[in-house]
Amino acid sequence: LNIYQKTIKDSVSFEGIGLHTGLNTKVKITPGASDQGIVFKRTDLIEPVFIKAVYDNVISTDRGTTIGNDNVKIHTIEHILSAVYALGIDNLLIEIDNVEPPILDGSSVIFYNDIIKSGIVEQNSEKKYFKISEPIHYFDENSDISLSIIPSDQFSITFKSDFPFKGVGKQEYTMNSLSEYYDEISLARTFCSLDEINYLKDRNLIKGGSLDNAVIYLSEQNHEKDLETINKYLDENVYFDSKSITVNNVELRYSDEVVRHKILDLIGDLSLIGKPIIGHIIASKSGHRTNVKFGKFIQEMNSDFKFNKDEVKNVIPHREPFLLIDEIIGGIRGKSVIAKKNVVSSDYFFQGHFPERPIMPGVLILESMAQASCFLSFDNIDNKNEKMMLLSVVNSSKFIKKVLPGDELILRVVLKKIRLGTASMESIAYVDNNIVAKASFMATIVDKNE
Repeated sequence: LNIYQKTIKDSVSFEGIGLHTGLNTKVKITPGASDQGIVFKRTDLIEPVFIKAVYDNVISTDRGTTIGNDNVKIHTIEHILSAVYALGIDNLLIEIDNVEPPILDGSSVIFYNDIIKSGIVEQNSEKKYFKISEPIHYFDENSDISLSIIPSDQFSITFKSDFPFKGVGKQEYTMNSLSEYYDEISLARTFCSLDEINYLKDRNLIKGGSLDNAVIYLSEQNHEKDLETINKYLDENVYFDSKSITVNNVELRYSDEVVRHKILDLIGDLSLIGKPIIGHIIASKSGHRTNVKFGKFIQEMNSDFKFNKDEVKNVIPHREPFLLIDEIIGGIRGKSVIAKKNVVSSDYFFQGHFPERPIMPGVLILESMAQASCFLSFDNIDNKNEKMMLLSVVNSSKFIKKVLPGDELILRVVLKKIRLGTASMESIAYVDNNIVAKASFMATIVDKNE
């Protein structure tokens, strides 16, 4: 592993149209200072705006990853970030005179090659890594998308995709290390299906898309007349070949180019963690939305925001038998918290709640969530030692599966907002990576002596 942080020696520039906005953009990448990270600078505004490439600044994941602040946006940053991450670069200033980097040929290979030509140099500061010490699993509650990361001595990805395109279907590919990125990943282009074109155009997307920067796949049901839907969008002649799997019989760079591009995107999205990752990622059907959610989850689980049971008692006033969390195992201070409750047969509530078939009461799962939430709200107030939290409103709750003796109950609580001493929160409870309960609630901060 590299010991020191890296940046580039000389500046490097790119120019072209953005995939979704269709706007012409100039990008100039310049060396960054140690510990700066990757920072974008909008140079087309009266006062330049700086936006750091981190999860806190992600504002959209609709067919690409967009960062922004103060109503200033930069769309589709994942390809350029993917190349930067693969090259092991930690610090850059990316000057951009419009709202979206150029799509170039739809892959990351041009970014990769030209950045290398600019020279890569080591800096004086030590590189900081995100090393995974135990498995972390993420399951999307609204789909069959899943992502996991397990301990490894290097960064690697296995991706499984499934698209109903002709000649594509299910694909799986493993990038064993970043040393394979250039040959095996960087050339993979962005893509969509012929059937999606109208949908994307109706949503004001892919204004800069063409057969020069994207692969358009056919389905088994497509016919020549279907090309009429895209003739009005593409400034080029298109034709249908029933033996081909792509519009205009565009030749693939890899037989499984789809899944390889998904790896390219995932790398760009995970770079927003801000540190190189040491671990093996296993992803299934993920896209920008869940890539970003997973990256945030890795940050939470691998943070130093942890409290053992004695430390928990120093923060909240609850005591046995009504202390319903055993430890805080992760989170982002002031934003999210992950707590654990070991559900055991000796827990007092099992004595009277269906004693012959003991089940943890749903209201106590909700209480566990509320106790965990105290670690969020107290970071947002002054004189926290003189305050306490009271559950004030339950907006919604849903109990999905039974929680039984022997289960390890994991509770993730996210602070949505805090206003006038009342915090709004959402929580999901898991057992064995399966969702068992969800809730949206509010808690009010009060003085202990009132």
